[in-house]
Amino acid sequence: MNMSKVKVGVAGLGRIGKVHAEIIFSRLEKAELVAVMDIVGELARTTAEKYKVKAYTDYDAMLKDPEIDAVYVTTPTNLHKEMIIKAAESGKHIFAEKPITVTVSEAVEAVKAAEKAGVKLMVGYMRRFDDAYRTAKKKISEGAIGNPLVFINVARDPGPPPGWAQDPRLSGGIFLDMLSHDFDMARFLVSREVKEVYVRGEAALYEEIKQKGDLDVVTISFEFEGGGYGLIHGSRKSVFGYDLRTEVMGTEGTIYIGSQTDPNLAVGTKQGLTYRGVQWFWSRFYDAYVSEGEAFINSILMDEKPPITGIDGLRAVEIAEACWESLREHKPVTVKRRL
Repeated sequence: MNMSKVKVGVAGLGRIGKVHAEIIFSRLEKAELVAVMDIVGELARTTAEKYKVKAYTDYDAMLKDPEIDAVYVTTPTNLHKEMIIKAAESGKHIFAEKPITVTVSEAVEAVKAAEKAGVKLMVGYMRRFDDAYRTAKKKISEGAIGNPLVFINVARDPGPPPGWAQDPRLSGGIFLDMLSHDFDMARFLVSREVKEVYVRGEAALYEEIKQKGDLDVVTISFEFEGGGYGLIHGSRKSVFGYDLRTEVMGTEGTIYIGSQTDPNLAVGTKQGLTYRGVQWFWSRFYDAYVSEGEAFINSILMDEKPPITGIDGLRAVEIAEACWESLREHKPVTVKRRL
């Protein structure tokens, strides 16, 4: 394409939107942050002043800015569908934070809108860019563990999400808002689609989550197309901090990703052997967010398909909807694919 840099606007300046804005501004050599947008005027103004860019409080107005080539949609999930469609119709390339939308039907609309407009649509599953997960993917693809048979994942957040994310109508609930990362990683590492899910779960930790109809402790067993099984356990509480562990067992070995001990640093005293300890979410994945942004920008400059497409985002929503159905029906449910 005839451009040296992709000029970007970020819409939504909550926790993750601020991270993306900072990364675009300071870490992406082939991108230029030119605008930020948030309905909270003071937040838009102060962020714009920090980076010396334009501030918007109206998304439609930002989309009319001819200087902007691409937008980051980093708002609550229930707003994604309309914002993706509007961006596509405005000819802007789109990076949408995960999950792509709340429902499968919304995701289908968003994907089709981007395809019709001929713009790039990438969904933000940043674990694919984490060095440990990328190395594991490479080793599995090279046959280091033989044929993958079992995917096991433990995901526990330190505490409940922000208020809007506790409402399944706005966020898709724990299956979509939190565990869609793990659905995506199962597909990514094993290179197979999820065929069937069976779910057990409850709201056992937080009354506010229970009142809004969400869950905070769940276990999902599932089957891959073409063979192999999986187990994902998720919780909205981990008393010592962020806890994420993954393993893939194959016919010739097992790969382990993540641990609560760090073999690269330990201190031995009379009190015993002490490891460095638990990494917090941002220290663990900040570099993955940077690599994710580079991949999105490069897909625009090179006119290539983004490494995580709208279809990948759709697949995670399809699995999440099957999980809710399994929970309601108390039985295994086949994952229905739409596109």
